[in-house]
Amino acid sequence: RVVIPGLTTPGWVAERREIWGEDNPIYRARVLGEFPEQGEDTLIRLSDVEAAVNRAVPGADGADEVTLAVDVARYGADRSVILRRRGDCVEDIRVLRQMDTMQLTGWVSAAIRECDPAQVYVDEIGVGAGVVDRLRELGHPVRGINVAQKSRDEKMFANIRAEGYWALGESFQSGHISIPADSQLVSELSAIRYRFDSRGRIHIESKDEMRNRGIPSPDKADALMLAFLAPSSRLRLWV
Repeated sequence: RVVIPGLTTPGWVAERREIWGEDNPIYRARVLGEFPEQGEDTLIRLSDVEAAVNRAVPGADGADEVTLAVDVARYGADRSVILRRRGDCVEDIRVLRQMDTMQLTGWVSAAIRECDPAQVYVDEIGVGAGVVDRLRELGHPVRGINVAQKSRDEKMFANIRAEGYWALGESFQSGHISIPADSQLVSELSAIRYRFDSRGRIHIESKDEMRNRGIPSPDKADALMLAFLAPSSRLRLWV
């Protein structure tokens, strides 16, 4: 294990294990000092994610439109996330814990008033549907997205989640995205795996599947994926 004076203490290691999970590439590299080969089933390379941190991209000066994306917590341990992007640059990631749907709706409504986004995408699976309904009652032009639904390219992707994450991975690989220096987001993105189903379509592992192998729920990564979904003319969104 690599020892970093003043940093790698037993408490720090335990905290990183809890946040990242022992099977996470960033935990293995930063804590254990192991630099494993990139797994064939890893969607986004750790090096590509780290290269995107604070990258200078066009439009970050305020010229591009703003998109808000909201990942709604499903379980008590999960976090709701409000993510703001401007063009290809992620400007802000706000994490909210232990909130009911009405409290979360209030935070989202405030964020909409603050930045006047061109698009607002909300994960509407489960309790997220209540957030979508209330935001619409308040007059906000919100698009509810069920990522378990069919993708635009049904022959290649199992669902919208797979299509959205695949496109996100291509953005990281091509260098067309900038994210803040958020270690949690970096670890979530580098831990996501994909596989092929019996029909040869790409499938991205679910939050439950990640939990089963000891990886925390990728709430920030899911919000990022929602924020970079294609416009409705290219991808079916449920409104």
